[in-house]
Amino acid sequence: MLDSHRSRRRSARILRYVATVSLSAIAAPLIAPPALAQERAPLTMASAIERALQSDPGLSAAGAGVEAAQGGAQQARVRPNPTLDAEVENFNGRGDLRGFSGAETTFSLSQEVELGGRRGARIRLADRELHGAELDRILRGLDLARDVQTAYYDALAAEELVTIAEERLATAEALSTSVARRVAAARDPLMAGARAEAGLSEARIALTRARSEAATARARLASYFGGDDGFSLVSADFALPRARDHEHDALGDASPDIARLAAERDRSGAALSVERSLSWQNPTLSLGYRRFEDRDGEGALVAGVSIPLGVFDRNQGSVARARAEQRRAELELEAGRRTLSREYAALERAIATDAAAVQSTEEDVIPQAERALSLAQDGYNRGAFSYLDVLDAQRALSDARQARVEALRSFHNNEAALDRLTARFGEALPFEEQHQ
Repeated sequence: MLDSHRSRRRSARILRYVATVSLSAIAAPLIAPPALAQERAPLTMASAIERALQSDPGLSAAGAGVEAAQGGAQQARVRPNPTLDAEVENFNGRGDLRGFSGAETTFSLSQEVELGGRRGARIRLADRELHGAELDRILRGLDLARDVQTAYYDALAAEELVTIAEERLATAEALSTSVARRVAAARDPLMAGARAEAGLSEARIALTRARSEAATARARLASYFGGDDGFSLVSADFALPRARDHEHDALGDASPDIARLAAERDRSGAALSVERSLSWQNPTLSLGYRRFEDRDGEGALVAGVSIPLGVFDRNQGSVARARAEQRRAELELEAGRRTLSREYAALERAIATDAAAVQSTEEDVIPQAERALSLAQDGYNRGAFSYLDVLDAQRALSDARQARVEALRSFHNNEAALDRLTARFGEALPFEEQHQ
C-alpha cells in the first residue's frame, strides 16, 4: 500500500515536470505581450478602408475598364469614312484606243449613309456599356470595403480571444498553486494536482494558439494595404454600440447591385436597337468627275447611288438573339431584386439577434459565470467544493466570454455585409461616376 502511494506520487511529479518544462519552453516566448504594442499608431476602420482603396490593384483594373469603355463611347460617335475612287478606262487598246488617247479617267467621292438610326443606337449602346463599367468599378470598391471591414473585426475578435486566453492562464496558474498547496498538505489527492497541471498546460497551449491566430488576422488585414502591420487596433470599435450610428436605407433602384442589373437591362435594350438598325440597308452616294482624253480633255460630272438588296440577310437571327438577351436581363433584374431583398431582411434579423445575444451575455451570463467561479474558488479553499467544481466554473466563464466575442464578430460582419448592400461607404470611393 505504501509502495503504491509512493509510485503515484512519483508519477504525478514526473507528469508535472514534463508538462511544465516542455510547454513552458514552447509557450514562454509567446506569453509576454509585445513591448512595442503601445508604440504602434492606432488604425481606425475608416483609415484601413481608405488605405486599401488607394492601393488595391483590382480597383485600378476596374478603372482601366472604365477608360476602355470611354474609348468605345468616343469611337461610337464617329461616322463612316468617305471613299475616294480613281478609275481609268479605255487605254492601251487598238486603233483609236492605243495608249491613253481614248482614255476616260474618273475621280469620285462616295459616302455611306447610315439609316434606321444606326449611329444613334450605336452611341446609346456605348454609353450603356460605359455606365456598366463605372458601376463595376463602384461595386469592386464596395466589395473591397466590406472585405476590409470583415478583416478588421476579425483581427479585433482575435485580440479579444488573446485577452480571454491570458485571463484563463492566470486563473489556471493561481488554481494550480492552490491545488499544489492542498496536495502537499494531503487535503487533496494526487490526481487533483495532476489535473491542475494538465489544465495549466492546456491554458498555455490555448494562449499560444490564440496569439498565433491574432497574428494571422493582423497579417490578413495588413495585406489589404501593403502588408505593414505596424499599427494598433481601436478596441473600442469592437464593443456593441449603444445605438447604431447609421440607418441603412431600404433597398431600391439606387442600390448599386440593382443599378448594375438595371444597367445590364438597358445595355441589352440598346444592343437590340443596334441589331434592328443593322437590318436596314445603307445606301452609298457618290459624286465624281470624268475626263475624256479624246475630246481634248473635256469632262463631266458623274453621280451614283449603291443600295444593297436585303434579300437573304436582314440580320433577323441577331435581332432574335438580342431580343432574348433583353428578356433575360429583365428577368435577372427582377430575380436580383428579390434575392437582395431577402438578403437584406436576413441581415437585419441576424444583426438584431446578434445584438440581443451580446447584450444578454454581457448583462446576465458573464456576471453569473464570474460569480460562480468566485464562489467555487472560495468553497474550494474552505474544502466545500472539489477541484472539478472550480474547473467547471472556470470553463463556463471562458466559454461565456468567447461566446460574447463570437456574437460581436457576427454582429459586425453582418453589419459589413449590410453596408455593402446599401453602399454605405460609397462616398469614400476615390472616384466619381462620369456617366453621360
